[in-house]
Amino acid sequence: MTLHKSILLTGLALSVSSLLHAQPGTLGLEKPLPKNWSHLDPAKDSIAGISLNQAYELLKGRTSQPVVVGIIDSGVDIEHEDLKDVIWKNPKETPDNNADDDKNGYADDITGWNFMGAKDGTTYTTDQEEVTQIYVLWKDKYDKADPKKLKGRQVEEYAIYQKAKERFLKGYRANEAKKLAVSDSVKFFTALNSLKPQLAGKPFDISSINELKPGADSTASAVKSVLGEVFTEQFRSFDIMFRLLERAYPRLKEALLAETAKSFNLDIQGRKAVGDNPADPNERYYGSPKLLLGDSEELAMHGTHVAGIVGAKRGNNLGADGIADNVRIMTVAVVPSNGDERDKDVANGIRYAVDNGAKVINMSFGKRFSPFKPQVDAAIRYAEERDVLIVHASGNNAENYDSIPAYPRPEYEDGATARNFMTVGNSTARLNERLPANSSNYGVRTVDLFAPGTDIESTIPRNNYAAFTGTSMAAPCVAGVAALIRSYFPNLTAVQVKDILMKSVYKPELTVIRPSSKQRVPFSSLSVSGGIVNAAQAVKMAMGK
Repeated sequence: MTLHKSILLTGLALSVSSLLHAQPGTLGLEKPLPKNWSHLDPAKDSIAGISLNQAYELLKGRTSQPVVVGIIDSGVDIEHEDLKDVIWKNPKETPDNNADDDKNGYADDITGWNFMGAKDGTTYTTDQEEVTQIYVLWKDKYDKADPKKLKGRQVEEYAIYQKAKERFLKGYRANEAKKLAVSDSVKFFTALNSLKPQLAGKPFDISSINELKPGADSTASAVKSVLGEVFTEQFRSFDIMFRLLERAYPRLKEALLAETAKSFNLDIQGRKAVGDNPADPNERYYGSPKLLLGDSEELAMHGTHVAGIVGAKRGNNLGADGIADNVRIMTVAVVPSNGDERDKDVANGIRYAVDNGAKVINMSFGKRFSPFKPQVDAAIRYAEERDVLIVHASGNNAENYDSIPAYPRPEYEDGATARNFMTVGNSTARLNERLPANSSNYGVRTVDLFAPGTDIESTIPRNNYAAFTGTSMAAPCVAGVAALIRSYFPNLTAVQVKDILMKSVYKPELTVIRPSSKQRVPFSSLSVSGGIVNAAQAVKMAMGK
C-alpha cells in the first residue's frame, strides 16, 4: 500500500501544528477552508473545486437510478452513521445462513467480500511489502535457478525476483541500520549534526535531503533515510525541522521502531489466517463476508474515508456529503493497513465487483512490483468487456508516473491499453502555483487528470470524521463524479463516461510548481487532459450526448 506517507508523519505533523500555531485546513490561505471545499466552483468561489453544486442545479428535475461503486480498498465500516444507508446489499443472498444462495462462489456476501479475512471475519492489519512477499514466495524457486533453462512466464518471474531480492536485501539492511540509529540517541544526533552543514543554504525541499552524502557512516545513512520519511512542508525550514526532531525524539524512536517491525520483515505471518495459497494466483474463493473491526484503530480506516468521498449520505446534516446522491457502496477488502496488497486479491476483487453489479470501481492503492500481472490484466480486461469504469490513484511520491514502475496500470502485457481505466493526480484548493499537491505523482502520458485530494473531510470508522490528504482522496472524487454521470445518464458506457470526464475538465491557465521541485511548468503539462475534474461541465457534456 505504497500510496501512504509514513506513519511517522502523523505524530510529528501534530507537533508542527502546535509549534507553528497552524490552523488545520488553511493550506496557507488567508482564512480556513470550508469542509466541503472540493465541491465548490473555481469561478464563483475562487477555490479549485469540482463545481458539484452547479452540477446538481443542472440535474434538477431529472431522475436517476442507483449505481453500484466497488470500493476495492481496506474495507468499509458498513455501520457508519453516514454510510449505512448507502451500503450495497446483495439482493440474491440470505444473511448468515452459511450458504451461497446466489451461486457466485461467496457465501453470505451481503455487502461485499473480504479477501483478507479469516472465515469468521477477523482480519490482519499488517502484511509484508511486495518485495518481501516476492522474496519469500520465490526464493526456493529462483535463487539457484539456471536462467538459461527457464521458459515462458518463468523468464519474467525470474527477472522480477532478482529485482525484488536486490531491493529487499537493501531495505532489510537499511531497516537494521534505522533500528541501530534510534536505539542510541547520542549516535543519532551526532550523525544528524554531521549532515546539517550540507543543508545550509539549500532549498527547503525533499530533493535537498535526497542529495545528502552520508559517506560510509551507516548511522548517518540511516538518519538521512529518517529525514526523508518525516519531511513535510509544514516544517517550513530545516531549522524548525531539526528543533522538532530533538523535541519529539522519544516519540520518533517509538514510531520508527514500530514501523521497522513491519518493513522488510520475514516473520510477518498475518496472511496465514486467510487459509489460501499465496503462490496460486488463480485461486478464487477464499476470505470472509465480514470484516470485524474489533478494537483496531487501523482496520477499514482508509477504505471508509474513500467510501465517504464517493457517496456519504447527502443532506442528512451529518459529517460529510458524498459526491454521488444515488450510489450503493460495495465494500471489497484487499488492501492491508500496513504492507502491500497482493495481486491475486486485486484481481479477485475486480472480478467480484464486476460480477456483482458495480459500474464504477475505485482503487486507491498501488505498488512498484506486480508478480502476477497477467492475472490483474485479465481482471481489468474483464471489467472493460463488461462496461465497468476503473478509477485509480497515481500515488504520492512526487514522481513522473510516465517513467516509474507502478501497478496496477492500464497497459496490458500484450501492449494494448485498457480504455476503461483512469489514473488520478492530487490537486489542492489553491488557484496559484501550488495547485498540484507537492506529493502527487504526475505524468503527461499516464496521469489522466487531477482532482481535489488535499485536506478532504470524510468518514472514518465508528461514526467519526477526519481530513486526509493524497491521491487516495483524489481518485474517489473522480469515481464519485463518474457514478453521478452513470446514475443520471445510464445509457452512457464506461468509455463514454471516461471521455466526458477527460474533455470536461477545468483547465486553469496557470504556471505551477512541479511536485517536489522548484521548476515552474504549465499545469496542463502534468496530465493527459491538462485539468481538474469538473462535475458541472461533465453534466453539460452528458446532456449533449
